[in-house]
Order: sequence, then structure tokens, then C-alpha cells
Amino acid sequence: MARDSAPEPGSTRPPSAELEAELEQALVTLEDAREEAAALARQRDDLWRENLALRSELSAERGRRTLREAAAEEVRRRYDETAATLAGQVEEAATREELAVSLEELRITTEALEEANTSLTSLNEGLQEAVAARTSELEAANAALREREEWLRLIFEGATDYAIFAMDAEGRVAEWNSGAERLLGFRADEVLGRKPVGMWTPEDRATRQPELEMCSAVEVGRAEDNRWHLRQDGSRFWAVGVMTPLFDHDGQLRGFLKILRDCTAERAAEEKRKVLQAELNHRVKNTLAVVQAVVAQTLRNATMPEELQEALTSRLTALARSHDLLTRNDWGGAPLAEILGQTLAPHAATAGEGRIVLSGPPVLLPAGAVVTLNLAFHELATNAAKYGALSVPEGRVEVSWGLMRPEPGAPPLVDLTWRERGGPAVRPPSRRGFGSRLIETVLAREFKAEVRLDFPPDGVECGIRLPLTTAGEAAA
Repeated sequence: MARDSAPEPGSTRPPSAELEAELEQALVTLEDAREEAAALARQRDDLWRENLALRSELSAERGRRTLREAAAEEVRRRYDETAATLAGQVEEAATREELAVSLEELRITTEALEEANTSLTSLNEGLQEAVAARTSELEAANAALREREEWLRLIFEGATDYAIFAMDAEGRVAEWNSGAERLLGFRADEVLGRKPVGMWTPEDRATRQPELEMCSAVEVGRAEDNRWHLRQDGSRFWAVGVMTPLFDHDGQLRGFLKILRDCTAERAAEEKRKVLQAELNHRVKNTLAVVQAVVAQTLRNATMPEELQEALTSRLTALARSHDLLTRNDWGGAPLAEILGQTLAPHAATAGEGRIVLSGPPVLLPAGAVVTLNLAFHELATNAAKYGALSVPEGRVEVSWGLMRPEPGAPPLVDLTWRERGGPAVRPPSRRGFGSRLIETVLAREFKAEVRLDFPPDGVECGIRLPLTTAGEAAA
């Protein structure tokens, strides 16, 4: 323990007063250090919250962490200096105890600050790992996107038989594939950023077909383009194509995509086919007319029964009607309702309103089935007019049909029912005539149809189930 030193000459302050002053100064220093430690703790909390919200300040946070570590080091240094100073100056037990308490509080504060710094460092490391993982995900997504873009480019450039090009909302070319260059003759650098007016014929430009096509694409969702177009050298070709609008995620129109194909050869072949078909139709019609004339002339001088003559003539007329139906529809088949309506029209004119009822959805029968079904309906109608429901004023004929699919994946069937009511009592025939054999045998054999021909007392009933695909194959 240091001895009390004698007061300096001329000094009036007692030794105890100097010690108290020094202790007071030490306490002030400790209080400053505590306040500085508290300030550092607040700064640490602020930095921790900012670190969670702002990834972009990661590098700045590292600098602040360095400052905090320097501050903590400064606190430790001051602590050591203050402890050394106080240890050398304060020897009194009470003073040492108070100083020890203050030093312990300072030590606890410093340790808390170091723990907070350690926790914050751990959080920073976790954030860095999360950023690295997200960066890896973005790189993988970018790689997948680049691969997809490469596939799209290969598809775009590989479709050399098709002219594929994209335009902005005002009709200026933005993309132009090699197929467009091959078909239209314009290089990409000759059309990019320009409207492709050179591909349109003067008459189409005069009627503003390019603008109308874009308007139709926006309004309807697509616009067909089947017309003559021009190549760069002025030659014409028949194009078959389509234009579709391009909308972004916000529903804003960004432009148009157009695809064209040269179908000049196909159009020429189709026109030739139509000419040949027209010639064939003309010759077949003339042949039928000649046959009818020959038959009529032959029957006029023959001794055949009048009923047989009438049956033969009416069947030839029905055959001619079938040909007319197919000719009007370009040999692409005929609607079932039209076949029935044309067959029953002569009887409906004399039977009166409401005696012939047709009901069913629209059904297009293949060409191969039109002739046979028309003859079958002719036989049923002729029999009804002579002996059945249409032979008396109160009789009626009801024909109904529908589409059905027996099982999933099976071809659709036309399920038709011919029903007569209100006519004379019906008895099963003693023999099968031409009409019965046509209905029961030919339909079943050629078209794999299910045929039911019944003769209940209240009227003839005929049921026909015809597979549409089978009828189409027979037509082919």
C-alpha cells in the first residue's frame, strides 16, 4: 500500500481530496465507456435489421463490422488502460470494490457486444449462402432459357419449306427465316424494319388486304391467307397461310406471326381435278339421261307390266337424284337431311303438312353411302305411298336420327329410325323384293351397317345404324 505523501509546497488540497478527484475522473471515464458501449450496441441492432432487409449493403456491412470490431478493440484497450490506471491509483478496499463492479459491468457489456458481432457474422454467412444458392438457380434457369431459345432458333430456321416471319404491331418485319427468303426471294436485311408490301399483288394492295388481314387476326384470333402472292422477281405463287396476333403478358398487342407455304402445284392439281370432275359429272349425267331415254323408249314398245315400268323408271330417277346431290357437293358427300328431304319431297307435296316429319342433328354422309341410302329411302317412300302410311290421308311418316358412340374410341354411328303410323294394317311380305334386299343386304355388306326391317301391324319400321368411318372408307 502506498504511503500518504506529504503535500506539495504551496498546495492547500489535502491528499484525500486528490484521491477523490482521481476516483471521480475514473468514474466519469467508466461512464463514458459504458455510454459508448451502449451506443455501439444500438448501432449493432440497427445494422442487424438492415442486414436482413438489404442484400445490396452486404459489402458495406462488412466495413461497419470492421468498425465495430475496432470500436470493441478500443473499448477493450480503454478498459485495460483504465483498469491499469485505477489499479495503480486506487488502493482503498471500498474504492476497489466499486471499481471492480464497474469493470465487471464493462466486461459484460463487451462480451455481449462480441456475442452480437458473432451472431451477426453468422447471419451474414447464411445470407451469402442463400445468395449463392439463388445465383446458382438463376444460372441454371438462364442455361435452360438459352437452350430453349436455341431450339426455337433451330425450328425457326429449319422450316425451310415454310415462310415464317414476325411483324411488329404496325406491320414492320422483325424476324425473317430462311424459308421466307427461299420462298419470297427477299433477304432478311432487305425487309427487316420494313413492311413486306412487295409480296402483295397490286390488286390486294389496292383493296388494303394487308391491313384487313391484321385487323381480322386481332378480332378473330387468326386470319387465313389463301391467295396469290409475289416473289421478288415478280413471279406469282399460290400461298396457303395463316396470321396470328402476338400478345404480351399484360394483354398488349406486340405484333403478328405469319406462316406461308407455296401450294401452287397443289392448286393447279386441284383445278385440273375440278375440270376433270366437271367433265365426268357432265358425261355421267348425259349417260344417265341416255339410259333413261333408252329405257323409256324400250318400255314404250314393250309388253312389260306398267308397275314394273314405273318401278324401273323411278329407280333410275332416284339414281339420277343421288348423282345430282353428289355433284352439288363436289362429291364430298351429302347431308342426311337433304337426302331424305329430296327423296320425300314428291310425296310431301301431295300428302299435306305434318304428315312427314324429319328430326335429327346435322350429319354429312360420305359419298359412298349417299347413293345406296338414297335408293333405300326411295324404296321405303315408294312402299309407304303405295301400301303404307302415305297411301291414306290420316297416315304419317316419322324419320328421326342421332349420333352416338357405342364406346370410348369407337367410330361414331348414325342411328336412324323410319317409322310409319296411321296407315293400313301391315302384314309381313311373303317374299323379299328389291327394296328389302337393298336395305338388309347391301347396307350391311358394304358399310357394315346394322339394319332392322320390321312389319308390325301399326306400321313399317326400319332401323339403320351406320358407322361413319366405314362409310367413308367405302367411299374411298
